[in-house]
Amino acid sequence: MADIKKCFYTTILSQTLSNDGKYLFCGSNFGEILVYSVDRISSCADSSVEDPTEPQLVFPLSEKCQIYSLSFHKDFLIMGLNGEICGYVWNSKAATIGKKAWTVKLPASDEYTDFNEVNYLWLDKDEEVLYAGCGDNIMYSISLEDGRVVRKYQGHLDYIHCVSGCERKLATASEDGSVLLWDPRQSKFTGKIEPHSKELLNRSEFGKWQGTVSITEDWLVCGGGPRFSLWHLRSLECTTDLAFPERVHVSGFIDDLIYAAGHSKHLYQYNFNGDVTAEIPISAPAVYSVVQQSEPTKLMAIAGASSQIDVCTNFSYRDIVLNTYKK
Repeated sequence: MADIKKCFYTTILSQTLSNDGKYLFCGSNFGEILVYSVDRISSCADSSVEDPTEPQLVFPLSEKCQIYSLSFHKDFLIMGLNGEICGYVWNSKAATIGKKAWTVKLPASDEYTDFNEVNYLWLDKDEEVLYAGCGDNIMYSISLEDGRVVRKYQGHLDYIHCVSGCERKLATASEDGSVLLWDPRQSKFTGKIEPHSKELLNRSEFGKWQGTVSITEDWLVCGGGPRFSLWHLRSLECTTDLAFPERVHVSGFIDDLIYAAGHSKHLYQYNFNGDVTAEIPISAPAVYSVVQQSEPTKLMAIAGASSQIDVCTNFSYRDIVLNTYKK
């Protein structure tokens, strides 16, 4: 009966992939990590198996708290919870999650003692630094070498939804309606855009909040309440309205395309001119997480307010639907 209840009320808030690309980890609102074998998913897709694949492992956290964000570094599955970031040992040979190995407690403030979710984690693998966008309006950089909070990035006036990085640049999207740009070596932001201030992008019926941002060396996409849009990083000028029909929660770059998802029954892909190149149907009424890889196995996993996770093995249509729990 418990699993039946979870089938109706599960939300997958976060996802990540193991370093070797062989395992998909999903964090739920019930405080559980669901682990899937990518090889098994691929074999199901290749053999035209229609029945959804169930998780290879379900790992419940003792805290029973929502798992807002996930990342993976070396042999550690990293979880963003409420006011802390935890690393759990991942045994790739046995495909099991071990005990909690380390915890980073974020600085507490009087104003946000009960409301400091680690909403998003972005990992700089080269520098071994983890960036955490949090509910206290601050982005923290954390050294994974010693677990020390290296720097606090303050500038947002409301909680942070998303963090993205590329080539010594960082971007954060916030409920305050702004996207801030950062040099990771400086505590003060270096650039700011407010899409809701542009008449072309403003959608007052949805609000000014920015739910997602993704950057490359030259380009930035962002969206939320305002329309999903493409910006040139050097000029900070909006070049393309990407015409996503609803509120936006996730975005990214894949090959030479841009993708976005949110409160819509489709994940949309666009070229840089704004033309829609694919509309992928999805199970959830709202998407909160998308992860993708090209090697060793091509895979995109799309999850949100549903007990089902949609998988694309070619990035342009849905191959298989994963179940989180038995019905």
